[in-house]
Amino acid sequence: MTSAVLAPGYGGTAEQPLLRKLAARLETEGIATSRITFSTKRPSHAYATEKQELRAARDALVARAGPPVGLIGRSFGGRMCAFLAVDEPPDALVILGHPISPPGRPRPADEAALLGIGCPTLVVQGDRDELGPIAVLERIAGQNPRIDLVVLRGAAHQYGAHEAEAIDAAARWLSSVLRP
Repeated sequence: MTSAVLAPGYGGTAEQPLLRKLAARLETEGIATSRITFSTKRPSHAYATEKQELRAARDALVARAGPPVGLIGRSFGGRMCAFLAVDEPPDALVILGHPISPPGRPRPADEAALLGIGCPTLVVQGDRDELGPIAVLERIAGQNPRIDLVVLRGAAHQYGAHEAEAIDAAARWLSSVLRP
């Protein structure tokens, strides 16, 4: 069996609607899932706590369902998955709405993480996402052949009416990578 850990956006929980819907879709495709809630209210130093919680969820899921395993993160959760994936690459990584460069606050560590990713990676991004400009992600994807970028036309960071499209893109891609 294949498996995937899903991590929420900043301040979100395992009950985030997008994560619930994506997990249900993946389960119908035979991919075991585990959704987590980060214990921190504010990001920990160097994201150590968040990465440890992702690692523990991944290890528990692999013990239950076996490899291969994917990491899936929504916004902040995607950042945490990418940071963990640099040092401990999963079999696949999906980032749903990467907040890579909020207005006036570029995130060089996030860019470096994506540039250094060595596992198959999908980023699903709205072309109107103010936190993650498409131009930044296109530049990074152009430099790292392991990154696939799906652009949702007309979608902002919260996807809105494009949520089903994001879920479909993530589920299809993850299924193709984890079960070739």
